[in-house]
Amino acid sequence: MKIITWNCNGAFRKKFQYLDSFDADIYIIQECEDPARSNHDSYIKFAENHLWIGHNKNRGLGIFAKKEIKLEDNNWPSFGLEYFICCKINNTPE
Repeated sequence: MKIITWNCNGAFRKKFQYLDSFDADIYIIQECEDPARSNHDSYIKFAENHLWIGHNKNRGLGIFAKKEIKLEDNNWPSFGLEYFICCKINNTPE
């Protein structure tokens, strides 16, 4: 499994296409917009399988995975961390 992390410093909707060449299974992106509140169709399509947390729609932590990978939020407490997502990742066919 290939995992990439990147602090995109905002405006991820304008940058996500640069990740295509890496062909990672999972991308963990800091300072990205909430795809659920985005108006950009191509970003919404890229983010079909994601988890996101943040205090405003423009800056948060996103986990994006290929469609065949199951992302499941464990809903753990944040232990005082501002942006924290604990998730289960499973790509085993059901």
